[in-house]
Amino acid sequence: MKDKQSLRDFQTQLAEKLKAAEAATGPSSKLGFIIGGRNWLVSLEQINEVVTVPELIAVPWVQPWFAGVASVRGALYGCTDLGAFLNLAEALPQGEAHLLLAHPRYGVNAALRIERTLGLRAVESLLPEPTPADGSPWAAAHWRGQDGQAWVELDVEKLVAAPAFLEAGLGL
Repeated sequence: MKDKQSLRDFQTQLAEKLKAAEAATGPSSKLGFIIGGRNWLVSLEQINEVVTVPELIAVPWVQPWFAGVASVRGALYGCTDLGAFLNLAEALPQGEAHLLLAHPRYGVNAALRIERTLGLRAVESLLPEPTPADGSPWAAAHWRGQDGQAWVELDVEKLVAAPAFLEAGLGL
């Protein structure tokens, strides 16, 4: 007959396994990208995919920051020029931009047009900075890299739920 394991031993072993699994996951990373000449980050859990901009279908009577509708693998996405929406830059011309597709769990087929991606950035290599009082409500955090570059982390969930973002029409 097997020896019964005490509850305390089981809890100790479980805690050790959880600690080992947490250490094995490695550093957390966020996707770096540029809009309006500034460095931004987004959590990989908040986006579904990054794609090159397909042909955009223009939509009449919309805000200047609404770039159009894009078909990505048969699904239609409303495409927002993120730099123009955040008043950081003029709307991007057609070209080498990319789209960040918001995660489907937010219930909105939203695509965010950005200038370019910068690859993954390890959060452990960034230093947290205080959030400015006049900062964007969609800024989850502010960071400073070891090279002195400033980074702003975008909260996609807050962005795609905001009435200002959802109301792309001119409201005539």
